[in-house]
Amino acid sequence: MGFIQERRVPANGLDMFIAEAGVKGAPLVLCLHGFPECWASWRYQLPVLAQSGYHAVAPDLRGYGETRGAATVEDCRLSRLAGDVVALIDALGAERAVLVGHDWGCALAWEVARTYPERVTAVVGLSVPYGGPSPRAPTEAMRELFGDHFFYMLYFQQAEVPERELGEDVRYSLRALFHNLSAEGMANFQVAPDDSGVLDSMRVPARPSRWMREEDLDYYVARFEKTGFTGALNWYRAMDISWEESRADDNWTIQAPVLFLGGMQDPVLMFSQKALARMPDYVPNLNTVVLDQCGHWIQMEQAAEVNREMLAFLAEAAPPGEDHPEP
Repeated sequence: MGFIQERRVPANGLDMFIAEAGVKGAPLVLCLHGFPECWASWRYQLPVLAQSGYHAVAPDLRGYGETRGAATVEDCRLSRLAGDVVALIDALGAERAVLVGHDWGCALAWEVARTYPERVTAVVGLSVPYGGPSPRAPTEAMRELFGDHFFYMLYFQQAEVPERELGEDVRYSLRALFHNLSAEGMANFQVAPDDSGVLDSMRVPARPSRWMREEDLDYYVARFEKTGFTGALNWYRAMDISWEESRADDNWTIQAPVLFLGGMQDPVLMFSQKALARMPDYVPNLNTVVLDQCGHWIQMEQAAEVNREMLAFLAEAAPPGEDHPEP
């Protein structure tokens, strides 16, 4: 990671930790991570984006890594998180940015693109399709869909219980999550009806994967051992609050050019088929690519393919060295 520089930037009341590569003043690309991650999930993208003429920046988002500010559930509602992103664009001296988001970072990218369209040049969304407005609160819809079966997002609604499980052995927890939600892990993964914790059905591989070496995992472990999991889990606990806030919104169309990348073996994509089918209704300028032999950690598992698709898309939607008109 020697090509990547780290620093802190004040934004929206946060002392935000960022990693960056490329020339300041070049077209800005913000890479937004998900759970349970940090900026380092973009370690395979930042140098490539920089070498292609972009100012590539990946923050530790609110409540993750070296960025605080997620002490309460209210802190993590999407409207506030979107404000973080816009404030970071301002702090970096840019008028607008390309947003590249994965998992929760993808959901956040959709929120910024629809509520601050003038600040977004294009979006590359990974794993989480955009399905427009929901008629019901997320947890209500999940309870109807999954019934009595275990579902991790509902499990995360509990106070303290998931923190204790994940925090008991941080290295084991992260290794299990990264492996079991990958294409390799999904080949043998099955949630049991009587699971009571998110790790119950997961197995840890004997050897590290090619895309998550021991030294890579060390970086994540050190961060979560320092912060715990509450800040990250509060993003899940704020889902219904975010839904309530957005119920009166009447603009759900994303006008910016969008590339959506999914993994064929990604469980999130599997249970988001309705949103994927609705996506063209709300994203008029949409390109969709689904990669085979790819699970949830798409930008790490298939880094070369993701980089190739992303750069080809950006060459048309947000070419380096040009002024980008407002969408």
